[in-house]
Amino acid sequence: MLDPWSYAERCKSEAANQRALFMWSNMAYRFGLMAANNKSSYTLPNHAANDCLIHNDRVLQLKWLHAIHNQGHGDAIRGANAKAEGVKAGVFDMFLPVPARLSVYNSCYNGLYLELKVGKNKMSSIQTEFADDMTSAGYACECAWGWLNARDKILKYLGLI
Repeated sequence: MLDPWSYAERCKSEAANQRALFMWSNMAYRFGLMAANNKSSYTLPNHAANDCLIHNDRVLQLKWLHAIHNQGHGDAIRGANAKAEGVKAGVFDMFLPVPARLSVYNSCYNGLYLELKVGKNKMSSIQTEFADDMTSAGYACECAWGWLNARDKILKYLGLI
């Protein structure tokens, strides 16, 4: 199994960066931040990880971090089906349904929406509109460039850095 750093570097796409973030978040949830931030942790078999990696720094809030199906759907038929199923343009890539009080901003949020970009990509106008509407509704909205920046934004939201 590749570590998130190698995976994202090898593939260099937004999808690969999102997969890398979920590799890291699953490790942080199951074994803790020390394990998640250590590249060699990802090469151990699960039974070895279970025996030697679990630390007292597990990030239990990451349990329900999830992706939102909202991007390219291939052809017109799949796109029409996705739209009929409720997929909306502009909705951010991921959501962390964990309330947080951020003393740095003196704000309370109901959860964190996270948009992931790579390279020179920018948020679209509909994504900016979504962020404005969700912020008004009490949610934190962050745009991150690459999985490492997304990781840091999640940790900052949770008050862990």
